Amino acid sequence: MKRSGLTEKRILQAALVLFVQNGYHGTSINDITKKVGLTKGALYAHFQNKGELLIKIIHEFKIEYIDKMIKTVNSHIGNAIEKLNCAITFSSRFALENPDLCLFLTFLTTELNADVDFEPALKAVYREYQKFISELIRDGIRQGLINAGLDPELAALTFMAIHDGVLHQWALNRDNIDGEKYVKTFRFIFIKGLMAQEERNAVAAS
Repeated sequence: MKRSGLTEKRILQAALVLFVQNGYHGTSINDITKKVGLTKGALYAHFQNKGELLIKIIHEFKIEYIDKMIKTVNSHIGNAIEKLNCAITFSSRFALENPDLCLFLTFLTTELNADVDFEPALKAVYREYQKFISELIRDGIRQGLINAGLDPELAALTFMAIHDGVLHQWALNRDNIDGEKYVKTFRFIFIKGLMAQEERNAVAAS
């Protein structure tokens, strides 16, 4: 059977939606084929198994979210705080435009963290994410904008944890949440907590 890029995208999108809704282990190949309207044979012409689908989605998340966020932030002219704000802005826009892909790792990390088939791919994505945010925080410390007593690696993990929690609660309460105010709240709490005392005083006085 001839492979089709469009069909592959449809399969991946169907799998992504179901993985977010039901979990990886709670989703069967039958569920995916039913949602996308294909036979098992047609699906297997594109992907060997459900695991290959998951690895492909993890790779897609890295390209569309992590890689593009890094490129966007690196091209943004400004100091470390301004670049962190740029990262938050990118993330919030990405969540609005790609809700399932954005929620994908947030929802599935706990389920798959101990799975030997997928743990390395998951950890690799998160390590790259952590490394980038921690380097921004180190830059902020060197610039005198961020509290020098903070551990950049732990601060980056805290950023990621808060970000995932924000996404999770947004998914549960999106009908009752003002998205713009929600992002502003996240931005204020995290950025304010990072700032060196002199920067806090300057912000308070402005």
